Amino acid sequence: MRLKIFPWLGREFVSLSWEGSGRGTVEEETRELFSLFEDRLHKLGLTLDHTARTRMWVRDMECWQAGVHERVRILSGPARSVSSSHVRPERLGAEARVAVDLLAMFPPRGSDAKVFKEYEPQTIVLRWLNWCGILFLSGVTDMTHATFDEQFPVIIQRLTDTLADGGASWKDVARASYFLHRDESVDRLRARFREAVSARIPSHDYTFVDTRQGKRLEIELTAKSAG
Repeated sequence: MRLKIFPWLGREFVSLSWEGSGRGTVEEETRELFSLFEDRLHKLGLTLDHTARTRMWVRDMECWQAGVHERVRILSGPARSVSSSHVRPERLGAEARVAVDLLAMFPPRGSDAKVFKEYEPQTIVLRWLNWCGILFLSGVTDMTHATFDEQFPVIIQRLTDTLADGGASWKDVARASYFLHRDESVDRLRARFREAVSARIPSHDYTFVDTRQGKRLEIELTAKSAG
C-alpha cells in the first residue's frame, strides 16, 4: 500500500493508494480495498469517516458499474465524500479490476463536522464537501455532447456554479486535477482553460484516461472556503 502524510492548505492529510487483488466479485474486491484502508487509517487515529476524496480506477465499464456502487455503500453517512471514477486499465496490475486512491484529513480537535451538498436529484456522486474551510468538488464532466470543444464550456460552467454554491470562486481554487481522454491534447486543454478562467491556480495535474460514456474531460477542484 502506498501511504503519504503531508501538510496542505493549513491541514494535515493522508493519501492512501492500492489496487485490488482480483479475487471474488468486483464488489468483494472493492470492499477488501476499503477494509485495508480502514485498518491503516485506524493506526493513525482516523476512520473512513475522515475521507475527503476518492478516485476509483477500473478495467472496464462492467467493473465501473459494480465498483462505484459498492463505494457508495461503503462511504455512506459521515464517510460520504467527493469522488471520481475512470476507466484506465494501465493503472492496474495483471489481476486487479479496481484500484482506489483515498485522501483523508486530520481535522482540528473540536472542529465542525463535514458539510456536504448532493446533486438534485441525488446521484452516486456528491456535489461538494466543505470541511474545515476547504471546499472539495467531485469530478465534473459532460456526457451530453460528443466532442471536447462542446463539453469544455459545459464543464467550466458547472464548476463555476458549484464553486459558488459551496461558497467559493475560481480565485479560491488551490488545485485543479484534469482527467483527459488519451486522444486529446494537454496543450489544447491548457489553452482553452486560460481563455475561460482568468484566476491564477497554484497547482494543476493532468492524467490521461480511457473513454467512459463518451466523456473527453473531467475536472476536480479543491478550494479554500469561508465555510
